[in-house]
Amino acid sequence: MSDFSPSTAFPNWYRLNARATAGLMQLLLWALLAGFYFAWNNRPNFHFSTPVWPLVLLEISYAVLLFNALVYLIIPRWLLHGHYGRALAGGLALVVIYQFWSYFGIELIAAHLPPTADLRRHLLSYYPAGPWQQLGSVTGLLNLSKDLLATTLFPVVVSFLAYALIVDRRRLALERHHLHLELSSLKAQLNPAFLFNTLHQLHGLTLARDSRAGDVVLHLADLLRYTLYETEADRVPLHRELEFLADYLALERLRHPQATITHEVTGPIANQQLAPLLLHPFYERLLAALETRPALISSAVHVEVDTLTLTLKLSGSSALPYALDPTVLAAQRRLALYYPARHEVRLHEAAGEVQVYITLQF
Repeated sequence: MSDFSPSTAFPNWYRLNARATAGLMQLLLWALLAGFYFAWNNRPNFHFSTPVWPLVLLEISYAVLLFNALVYLIIPRWLLHGHYGRALAGGLALVVIYQFWSYFGIELIAAHLPPTADLRRHLLSYYPAGPWQQLGSVTGLLNLSKDLLATTLFPVVVSFLAYALIVDRRRLALERHHLHLELSSLKAQLNPAFLFNTLHQLHGLTLARDSRAGDVVLHLADLLRYTLYETEADRVPLHRELEFLADYLALERLRHPQATITHEVTGPIANQQLAPLLLHPFYERLLAALETRPALISSAVHVEVDTLTLTLKLSGSSALPYALDPTVLAAQRRLALYYPARHEVRLHEAAGEVQVYITLQF
């Protein structure tokens, strides 16, 4: 029996891009709205002896114009950018357009689609003195606005809901793209300087036939394997992230023999998952402050079933500005995006000392 695969069982036409999906959603909306208008114009106290589809066509055609003007022009380009005068002028323009749209639409219906007498009387009763009468006074404009709202309340509400949905989807897409770029940047920050210095140290150890050379190769290989092949997913096993940090710190001990770097992991590590390379930037910027004189870096990671706590401290070195460093700020943004309302970061800087405290819930 052959394997079943959705990609081979169904054609590719059902895979629609965003523009086609938006178009289909609008068609569905207008079909529902047409049904609403047909029901509204056939209510018991508003019934005609002829089909009311010309009236429905008139109303829904303006609703299409109103919806697209609000969703793609007035709300996003004017209202949300603070151009309130333009937004107000656009709203008034829609009111005026509604007046003339309805007037000329009724004239076309009366001339080319002769309705029955009762529907004709109803249509012509809207504009006994032409389209300008209501536009000439504030009271007329208010009454016209009420008529417009009664006719188009449904598409107006849907316009705001649809725009809120569009904005939310764009925001999520931008956040995902931003996270991807920051993750790529973090991978690049396992930077050439770090790699070249490590390779240079490895070369020296090899020439000196130092027994540590083999350990350096293993640490570097594991570090590169993790960053290149295991960090594409949104979450990685916690034990792999901690192994990566251990490899990274082992290589930094080699690069900075004058510094004392301690690292301790406690607590039960089982199936917890963590965003990849989430903690590394806090270490990277701290280690960048090391100089040739002795310094102490202590790192402690405590793991609970659903919580991780990191305590990181540098002392004995003239630390670089830490809290406002772009790398540290970007790392805090990633924490906020991956763990909203489920993390805490506290940074403390003093003369020759930096303390970092991070706690997050898986």
